[in-house]
Amino acid sequence: MLRWIANWAVHHAVTPEKQAEKALPQLRLELYQAEQRILDAQMHADYYRARLAFCEEVIKNGIEQVADQRKDQQDTSQASRPGLKLTAAQ
Repeated sequence: MLRWIANWAVHHAVTPEKQAEKALPQLRLELYQAEQRILDAQMHADYYRARLAFCEEVIKNGIEQVADQRKDQQDTSQASRPGLKLTAAQ
């Protein structure tokens, strides 16, 4: 009986390999979440960078000129974008 208990303990003992295998899914999740936080922070920084540039441009050139400039850019981007062409089913 003692031999059986000893063999069972040897086969079911926690080894570094088993610990690493058990920790792997949690570590992958933590890495994914950390990368998501980085992407969110970059997007947040880009948003404020764009707002800052817009406000500086308004102060420098005035709102009318900035609005006209943005409207022209918007019209150009819509014109250069290929439209969706629907064809009748044959």
